[in-house]
Amino acid sequence: MDYLAVKHSHMAIALLSVILFYVRSFSRMGSGKIAKNKLVFIGSHSTDTLLLISALALVYVAKINPLEQLWLLEKIVLVVAYIFIGIKSSKQTQVQAKIIYTIINTLVILAIGYLATSKSALLF
Repeated sequence: MDYLAVKHSHMAIALLSVILFYVRSFSRMGSGKIAKNKLVFIGSHSTDTLLLISALALVYVAKINPLEQLWLLEKIVLVVAYIFIGIKSSKQTQVQAKIIYTIINTLVILAIGYLATSKSALLF
């Protein structure tokens, strides 16, 4: 596998995943009709699955160990947090709570992006 091909695929899938996250989030703040659309639902989960597969391929191709590269360990922890915050947000009934969770997840996405580009740990 070519490292650059896997890296660019991962980046493109990550961008699509973020776009779909916002589509679903903003939809849920309104009628929720788009978020409930079967194509959006399946597409979102399929994209996130491809994102995970491409991340594993990238770690394998680059021979990176998350226990040695603390920025990667932080990124993994933040991705897990992003998933749990997204689940919590989707179960909210009040729009204000959904907005707060979307803002928190936006900060998480920005931190993940920072870690991916700087390769410099924030906390560990």
